[in-house]
Amino acid sequence: MPLLRQVLGETLRSRRLGQERTLREVSGQARVSLGYLSEVERGQKEASSELLSSICDALGVELAEILDEVSLMLRLADLTQVAPAGPVHESGPVLSAAAA
Repeated sequence: MPLLRQVLGETLRSRRLGQERTLREVSGQARVSLGYLSEVERGQKEASSELLSSICDALGVELAEILDEVSLMLRLADLTQVAPAGPVHESGPVLSAAAA
């Protein structure tokens, strides 16, 4: 399962690129260093709620909208995870061929 910070970063980056904006433009408007915004987008840093709000303002998007999208992505990731393969047994004792 992906980490929250990774999905959040991917979502923010996707929005920024969809607007054809550079890291420099958004970081300047959000009043955060270019390097730190890059780390947030790459999922390497946990952004505070204040920073997320500032980034969203710079992107012209509501924080709640971003969080809804991230929540959906995390739910989809949970649903698409495949259970580990292993032997399936009916209820009750499992007998080996040697014991039969």
